[in-house]
Formats: sequence, structure tokens, C-alpha cells
Amino acid sequence: MKRYIAEGLTRYLDEFHSVWHMPGHKRKAIDSSSDYEDLKQAFDGERDALKKLDLTLDMLHKLDVTEVPGLDDLHNPMEMILESEKELARVYDTFASYYLVNGSTGGIFAAISACASHKDKVIAASNCHKSVHNIIELLELEAVYVSPEGFEIVDESIKKACEDNPDAKAVIITSPTYEGVISDIDKISRIVHEAGMKLIVDEAHGAHLPFFDTLKKYSAIYNGADVIIQSLHKTMSSMTQTALLHVMDEKLNLNIKKYLSVFMSSSPSYIMLLDMERAVYMAQNKSYEDYMAKLLLTREGLMGLKHITLLDNRKDFDKTNHSIRNNAEVTKDKVRNSFVNDPTRIVLYADEPIKGAGLYKLLSDEYGIVCEMSGLDYVVLISTYFDTDEDFDYLYNSLKNLDDNYDLYIKKIKNIEKESNQVYTFNANFKDKAYIERTVDIIKDLEGATAKDNIYVYPPGIYIVKKGEIYTKESIDVLISHVRQGRQLRGELI
Repeated sequence: MKRYIAEGLTRYLDEFHSVWHMPGHKRKAIDSSSDYEDLKQAFDGERDALKKLDLTLDMLHKLDVTEVPGLDDLHNPMEMILESEKELARVYDTFASYYLVNGSTGGIFAAISACASHKDKVIAASNCHKSVHNIIELLELEAVYVSPEGFEIVDESIKKACEDNPDAKAVIITSPTYEGVISDIDKISRIVHEAGMKLIVDEAHGAHLPFFDTLKKYSAIYNGADVIIQSLHKTMSSMTQTALLHVMDEKLNLNIKKYLSVFMSSSPSYIMLLDMERAVYMAQNKSYEDYMAKLLLTREGLMGLKHITLLDNRKDFDKTNHSIRNNAEVTKDKVRNSFVNDPTRIVLYADEPIKGAGLYKLLSDEYGIVCEMSGLDYVVLISTYFDTDEDFDYLYNSLKNLDDNYDLYIKKIKNIEKESNQVYTFNANFKDKAYIERTVDIIKDLEGATAKDNIYVYPPGIYIVKKGEIYTKESIDVLISHVRQGRQLRGELI
């Protein structure tokens, strides 16, 4: 991929400009003495941490430009951004691809708005990110929700939903999930298109898939989806809040462009644009053989642990096809033999009595391993091609040590809870047993009531109860389980 934005910005910054326009810092360092060498010395030496941060921000200011003559406009690209987005489409083999400067959320908003008008009907997976539910609410769409089996949205469920709702305009699903489970997008897309609908895939956790020879075939881009949204910051090298939107449908493209301008900032960051272009360039030109070899070797080692279990497609996980409402939680004996698991997503279960929150905190407190998130029964670790052999070795050795000393850790947890009024949880501000029990009592009283707000934990940001739904015993049990593990529920319960 040619780096058009980087080359164009370099040329512009090499020219003389007397800056009488935004941004207010005028591309000058707050500390006028700051330069690259100063920054390098600061990080190499023992300089005050705040000074290091200020120097870094000063360097970024020099790249923080706006839409002026000689540059380009993300909302109406005609030069470097236009050429760069054409390169994106070539790299990904799409009809059109767009940079997003407000994350996948902006892309999801634009995609759904482009496919469905006010008060139309859509079909959505109940394990979608909260952004999907938010735009459904904003557009006052009628949503029909499809529940996953285990972690996966299966084609049979989509087919039934399409048959029962032939007036729906679009189907929205998440693949891969937070846990790395990829649905059969090829089958689903055929069903959706036969029903005359559009398929939108939130592939935020799968931006890396197109660049791995063994994983590319699972990306929604190559399996018939109409619009695909990817977060470049989750599994690639770009900074937080960067994403891509891919369009495969020419007729849909004009509507997509319209709504991207509605939902994206009118002052997009060139720093983010630079970083996204570089991320795709790096991913396209990198070899992944050594990384994948070490990853798979580590996964193989983890499969041999006694008390820590790795989620994969082994037979011992294929016990039941169990539909869990809203994908709120799935225990290891209820995992469907899913279409495929992304091996870069490491999902670990611990034997009783250690739950997800306990395992999360043990890994953090005892080994300094900070996981991406925890569910009720598992933790999720994200691996990317920036993980080194040393990183993998440390992860495996730490988990092996935890596994070998599992009984001691169980005793430690029980002693903490026995000798104090504290719950062993990853949330330091939510550990008081009395407070937890009061909250549990409030939740128990909600059965049969109508939810006044969307209730969820973050991450993953998947609604457990949606606004307007009736609290059921099942949903209340899930909420109570989260609270007992020390998670703070988001949304107003009462």
C-alpha cells in the first residue's frame, strides 16, 4: 500500500506557512525548545514522567493539521486522502473503503442509517455492541433480535428471522465476537440476500483477519457482507478511535458516504489518518509466520493445563447446543462447536470456585497480566502480531505457575473473604459485601418490571437487558452474578 497521506503531509510540512487558522496551537510546541532529539533523550533518560508526556504532545501538535489548501478533506477527498482510500479498496478488494476517525461506532451508525430509514424494521444479533442498539433507538427502528447459540450466530436462526420478517431492511451481526468466535458469514449472507436484505457485519475485532493467510477466508469482506466495519486499534497497530468501513455494494455507497459525513467529526484528525494508513501498510507488508507459530505453540501448551482451560473447538466443549439469552454468559459446558475460533483471541476458564473476575484479578495481582476483559466464567486476552516470543513465554509460564499452585490460590481467596468484609474482585471500588447484598436485593425485586434503561457491563458493552424489556428470572440471575463478582452495572436499574 502506498502511503499517500504520509507523503502528502510530509511535503506540506516541509513548506513555509504562516499559520492563521485552526488548530489553536498553530502546530507549535508548548515548550518551544521541544524537538525530536529532546523527545528521544527524554525517553532514553530519567526525565520527569509529566515532561515526557508534554514533549510527546508537542511532537504530535506539529502533525496536527486541518483542511487548508495543499491538504485534503476526509468528507470530500480529492487528493491524498482520495488516493489513500482508493488504495484501501485495492488492498481489501472492496468497492470502496473509508477511514473512520470516531471508531467503529461511527461506522455502525452510518451503515445502519444507510440501509434502513426511520421506523423501518431490522434484524439484529442480541450480542451486538451497544452502538447498534443506540442507533436503533435513535432511528426508532423496529428491531427483531436473534440470540446466539453459545457465542455464535448460526445461519438457521437468521433464516427463520428473515422468513418471519420479510419486511426487514437489514441484518446486523457481530463476527468475530469479543471471544473470537466467527460465524459462518458466507451462509448467512446468502440467506440475507435471498430475502432481499442487506448484511452489515461488525468486524471490529477482526481487522487483522484479511492479512493472515489462514484467517483471511473467514473475514466478512470475502464472504458476501454488504458493509463491514473494522476497528484498527483493537488488533492492529493504529491508535484508539481509528477504524475502517468497507462497502461491497455500489448502490449503497452514496448513502454510506452521506451518513459518514453526518456521524463523523467535521474536523478529522490527520494524526489518526496518518496512523491508519501506516497500520494498513504495516499489516500488508509484514510476515506472520513466526508470530503464528509461537501463538499456536503457546495455545498447545495451555491446552495441557489442569485447572485453566482454553476455549477452542475440542470435543469436550461440544456438549450441548445451548441458546443463551443476549449472549450474557456462556460456561464451558455450553459452548457450541462454533464455525471457527480466531486463534489470536485467548479465552481462559478456571475451575471452580474461581470465576472470571477472580481469574482476572489473580492474573493482574500475582503476575501483572492485564486481560482485555472478564466474563462471569472466563477471561479474554487479545494477542496481536506485536507480541514477542518473550511475551508468550511469560504468559505461558505465569499460567503454568498459577495452574500448579491452584489450590493455594483458592485458599488465599477464601481467606481474604473470610477475614474481611471484602469480595475478591477486580473492581477495587465495589468490594463491600453489604453493599453488594443491598444491590442484589434491589435486583431481585425487579422481576416482572419493565426496564427503564439499557443494563450492561463494560466491556463488552453488550446489553443484558434492553430498555422496555421485562426483567425475567433469567436476566435477573445474570445481573446478580455480575454484581456478586464485583462488576458495576451500567444503566439505571430503578
